[in-house]
Order: sequence, then C-alpha cells, then structure tokens
Amino acid sequence: MADSRQQKATAELLKAFSHPTRLSILQELLAGPRCVTDMEEILPARQANISQHLAVLRNARLVDYAQDGVLKCYYLCRPRLVKELLTLVGRDEPMVTRTAAEIKADKKRMAEISESSRSVGAPAVASSGVKRKSRAR
Repeated sequence: MADSRQQKATAELLKAFSHPTRLSILQELLAGPRCVTDMEEILPARQANISQHLAVLRNARLVDYAQDGVLKCYYLCRPRLVKELLTLVGRDEPMVTRTAAEIKADKKRMAEISESSRSVGAPAVASSGVKRKSRAR
C-alpha cells in the first residue's frame, strides 16, 4: 500500500466487511445470487435495512445487481476476494504475547539495523543474520 489513496480504498473495503448483517449478506451471496426479498426471509433484518447494507457493499465494489422485472437480484462482483477474506477472518489464530524485555530487545535490534543502513556503503544485516543491500539516501 504505497500511497494514501490505496490505503483509503483498502480502509473502505474493510469497513464494508465490518457489520454482522453485511457479513451475513456476503455469506449468503457466496452460495449464489439473491433478491432482496429472498434475503429478507433468511436474515433478521427488514427489506429497507438490507437495501442500505447492499448499497454499502455496492459502493465497496463487492456486490452488484441485475434487474429482474421489478426485483434487483444481487451477486458477488469479487467472489474470490470475499471467500478468501471471510475464510481468513474465520480462522482461529493463536494470539501472540510479548514481554516488555522482548519488545525492548526488538526495538534495540531495529535501531541498530536502521543506524547501520544510514551508513553510506555499509551493508545492513536483517534479523535473520542475512546481509541485505543498504539504500543510498
């Protein structure tokens, strides 16, 4: 994520995933296209609320719709992204805990790497002990 425009777009995308009703809608749409009336029968929300959430998902370019008479049938525009992100956040990853001493040692190591990379022509050593090229400033 090099520039702030990309960071903003990523934040907006992640915000679209940040509501339980929208997550339920995305999960339903993974199975295939659904009309709002279909979703109203499945989700614990009213049609107007579902439509508001679908608008957020459309703005995030996650869903779109095809008109079927008077009904709008929604589908996933980026099904692979939705599936992979839902799978990722659904994993039961263990939490990593660090002691104050470990954090202090890491900060010291990073400061040493930063200092050595500032030296012109001096190779910087990564945490793995492998030398890497220093960048000229």
